[in-house]
Amino acid sequence: MPDGIPNLFIEPDCEHNCLVKKGCLNPTIGDLVKSCALQGSQSVLLPVSDAAHLVYGNPECVQNSWRILESKLTELQQFPLIFSMGYKYTDIVLNDKNILQNAICYIAEHFKPSCIFVYTPCINAIATDDLKATCEKAEEICTVPAVPIYNSGSNTGANMGCRQAGEALFEKVVGTATKEPLKLTLFDMNLIGGDSFSREGDQIEAILSKIGVRVLSRIGGECTFDELRTAHHVKLNMLISSRSMLTLVRKMRESYGIPYFEGSFYGSREIRFSLMQIAFFFQNPELDKRIVRYMRREEVLLRKDISRSYKSLKGKKIVLFTDGIESWTFISMLYELGMKIVAIGTNQNAQEDISRIKERMKEKTVLIDHSDENKILTLYRERKAELMIVSRRNSYVPLKEKIPFLDVDESQHRIYVGYEGVRRFAKDLLDTLEQPIWKIICRVSPWEVDSYGEC
Repeated sequence: MPDGIPNLFIEPDCEHNCLVKKGCLNPTIGDLVKSCALQGSQSVLLPVSDAAHLVYGNPECVQNSWRILESKLTELQQFPLIFSMGYKYTDIVLNDKNILQNAICYIAEHFKPSCIFVYTPCINAIATDDLKATCEKAEEICTVPAVPIYNSGSNTGANMGCRQAGEALFEKVVGTATKEPLKLTLFDMNLIGGDSFSREGDQIEAILSKIGVRVLSRIGGECTFDELRTAHHVKLNMLISSRSMLTLVRKMRESYGIPYFEGSFYGSREIRFSLMQIAFFFQNPELDKRIVRYMRREEVLLRKDISRSYKSLKGKKIVLFTDGIESWTFISMLYELGMKIVAIGTNQNAQEDISRIKERMKEKTVLIDHSDENKILTLYRERKAELMIVSRRNSYVPLKEKIPFLDVDESQHRIYVGYEGVRRFAKDLLDTLEQPIWKIICRVSPWEVDSYGEC
């Protein structure tokens, strides 16, 4: 790691920071990670609508994450300006910093972005000692902010990439506004998310607007560069279903006195907790009344819709086989719909994700950390489950076994946050269970039995 770059594996505000072999330890050679640090950093910074992004490496670093990066954009958002240096072996050996400086100035002159984020992937990790100086020199020449993002290389995952992006935002962006923001209100706050926070920002902001709370900036969601620069004017920060940006909110609390809390909007129980936390921090009687009235009204309507339209889901047995925050965000919603979670299998989860699972699951639910395909299939059959909820690569397990499943990967399915999200989730579960394909695929081939259609 270059000199002067903080060790982001150490986070005082994380309850698992001091535990031996339980904190955010550095993966060893051969460990499997879901995605690299570059992808994590870009998932936070790509939604900045008026910024340009320069990868100080080879084109494959951008092409490898193309599907993931594309899924982070909203339907109305313009595809971001992403550039690559086209690095080759000779470039690494020569290590000519003028090439990078000229590339930054070229982008600033021809595309006029408000800011240029410069990423260093693992291919040139040994040549990043002067990246900060190069960006500062290019910034003086072209008068466009150039923010270096130090991605540690192949020994870290997406969560660490989010932390590195948050560190760069705090050092070079937050608090650097040259003009005053819009007229501030009594209830201004920031929404801050990590690798999984992308399209759900609009839904959360809509809920907050109904109770009179204004979102000044969405870090990790769609925003502008000026909004990021004025993010220090708020009175409260909220972490959305992620702890990868914990270092950023801690430093904003220490530097600007902005308190923070962690919340989620998946299910009525999580929404109630998040809104009550907002009421606690703002300490305003009128806001308290609006929040209580809003929650009471929405919860009554939701319970009526569940009992009327989705009552057939009650008692259905579910197996969760997911990674990351999907391992715990859907637990409250499943219980709210009256479903039974018989087993939860996880892979590559952080310790805080495991803690959240244990807080939410019931006693009869079996939790298997570092679960594999055989273990989860055995539990599915032994517990006589009727549906498997999966995400990302885990979707291949029920697909091969011809088991009913719902893939909750946000790039493939609708957003499930908020009260409307619970209704969407219930509808998708019901549609999956009622699909006739699950009965059709169990049929034996006609040449294997006397009568076609027998199972």
